[in-house]
Amino acid sequence: MKIQRTVLFPGILFTLLSPQLFASECNTASCEENITVESNGPAPASGTASRLGLIDQETPRYVETFSQKEILARGDRTLAETVAHATGMSGVASPTLSNSFSLRGFMPVSWLLDGMEMPGSTLQLGNPAHYQQVDVLHGPGSALNGIGATAGSVNLVSRQPGFVPSPAMLSYQLGSHSTQSLLGGGGGTLPGEKIAWRLDASGSGGNSQVQHERNRQSRISGLLLFRLTDETTLTLYGDRMNNSSDNPYFGTPLVEGKVQKNLRGINFNNLTDAKIASHATALQAVLDSALAPGLTFNNHTWFYSGYRYWHNVERYRYDTASPDTINRDSWGDLSHKNTLLANRSSVSIDHTLLGLDNRMVAGIELQTGQFDYQKNGFPGSQDIPMFSPAREPFSAETNITRAPWSKVTQRQYAAFLEDSLQLTDRLSLLSQLRLTRLNMDWRYYTPAASESQNRSFLNTGLGLNWDISSNTTLYASYANGKEAGGDIFFLSADQTHLPLTNSQQWETGIKSQFWDRKASVNLALYQLRKNNLFTPSASTPGELLAVGQQTSRGIELSSTIQPTERWEVAGNVAWTHARFNRFSAGSPPENLNGNQPAYVPTWSSNLAITWHPIHPLSLRSDLRYVGSSYNDTSNSRKMDDYITLDLAAEYQLTPKVTVGSRVRNVTNTFYSYQRTYDGQVLIAPSRTWEGWVTVWF
Repeated sequence: MKIQRTVLFPGILFTLLSPQLFASECNTASCEENITVESNGPAPASGTASRLGLIDQETPRYVETFSQKEILARGDRTLAETVAHATGMSGVASPTLSNSFSLRGFMPVSWLLDGMEMPGSTLQLGNPAHYQQVDVLHGPGSALNGIGATAGSVNLVSRQPGFVPSPAMLSYQLGSHSTQSLLGGGGGTLPGEKIAWRLDASGSGGNSQVQHERNRQSRISGLLLFRLTDETTLTLYGDRMNNSSDNPYFGTPLVEGKVQKNLRGINFNNLTDAKIASHATALQAVLDSALAPGLTFNNHTWFYSGYRYWHNVERYRYDTASPDTINRDSWGDLSHKNTLLANRSSVSIDHTLLGLDNRMVAGIELQTGQFDYQKNGFPGSQDIPMFSPAREPFSAETNITRAPWSKVTQRQYAAFLEDSLQLTDRLSLLSQLRLTRLNMDWRYYTPAASESQNRSFLNTGLGLNWDISSNTTLYASYANGKEAGGDIFFLSADQTHLPLTNSQQWETGIKSQFWDRKASVNLALYQLRKNNLFTPSASTPGELLAVGQQTSRGIELSSTIQPTERWEVAGNVAWTHARFNRFSAGSPPENLNGNQPAYVPTWSSNLAITWHPIHPLSLRSDLRYVGSSYNDTSNSRKMDDYITLDLAAEYQLTPKVTVGSRVRNVTNTFYSYQRTYDGQVLIAPSRTWEGWVTVWF
């Protein structure tokens, strides 16, 4: 990897040596007003790693929480940008490639909305400013959520209204490639102090470094909190999101196996009507009631509806026989429609058991979801000049449009129990159980076929916490998980009979806060194994067997520190060793035992440094390193490692007005981070600039 050191080193020195540039002093009160990284941060929300309301130190799992304050300070524009800063997280979510994140050596991750897994991918492109916080659980979460990703889960926690003053905020941003965004929000109470409300709205639009690409997004979310009685509250949530992308970027073809920098801005999906569009609606109703001292009842209902539509030419290959010529094919006209209706009822008890403090929650969960898939079969093929691809309508190559392909219905019925028992003053045991009944119905239209599968399975989690001191905890835990060998909504008819994968995770770690809670360290060591991976049969061509196995082990470390009132430092580093124990792919099958899974870097890290030279001014740098990885399971193509550096400055003009500026990818590092098809990769954005003004009312 080539790094432009002449730019990178001064960028790092900008934050490390900048005290030499400013001599002004600031007092304790004024500096603390600008603190953006807190060692003692918010606790994970209920439903991320536990439903008992445990703080992070009481949770025997590696969990990360990104507060809204931290998200805004970093300038995250999408949820994908937020979770990319999690320890060991690697990947991308773009309009063309969704949920391609790896964590602990596995892909993908599950996406939850207030503790319930959401189908589809539209949520991943949303503005994170609409959430109170974003939590990341590392490893299986099936003991809470049933069938789900082995790698981990991201829990999106909605903003909460309250009966306290909530100032309104309006922020406008202008940046490179004619990008603009507007964000506003506020809340309050209605007369009588019985109803609290909150409303947030955002919109953005702009071009990119790629020809003809233009992205637009709008979103509005609102909440109402009703104080029905002194013991009972009802909260209603509503969220509507719209996204569209004209001429979305599907990647750049490799030329003789290499990425060519001079193709960085060329869009081979330059059809006059190429498009991706989506919309999603999420509704929630939450009833909380204190039935008696130590006894509470919760009922939570979710409704989600999402639709996404693609109309593009997606695949491009370099023609070795005709230099400067690209063959593009796969004219795709397709759509996904997801719906989900779910309800969870639970009772929480805080009592003593055999003289020991005990917290317990028990409940049931019912959910039904449906996925409708339409596509046109991806016809069409065309040879075009490499540097001046033809710009024409979709219909110039094919008139075949999408038609119903499949409809999948998923139902889950579950009973769950979670218990935290305080064995001694320093030792506690967390136990989690979930019994799930999963009913799957697949209906295929081309060719016509129907399949059904009914499965029952038990997932468990067990963890032990040992408080060495009031600020330091050692823990060890075990968790298992269930997941389909492929995306359960895209299984072909002959794959539906294959069993679900089984995963087991063993984890141990330490969580500590010190220096009067101005510093923190979280360290985890883990081993995660997944069985029943789909592999092709060596004796029967076209048949898949659920006999594969993959294992990963690693170390994850995150830390925050506020050495002085002016400085804040937050960082993480992850080492991941992931390998296939038993696995094959291709036809005829190729033995891939010992290979490294695709898109899993061995090393990755993040470092954020914030400095407040004087009260109104805040300077920040964000450094990210992602190690090299392969973009195929055969390990024949390797992606280089890369480092990116972002720099930002924010100045408080008045107590209610701030202005700021940020440069992303300061060094203009050229790198690719994923492939969409074999022989093409996504090239990362080049250096960009943005400036903003924020007003509080």
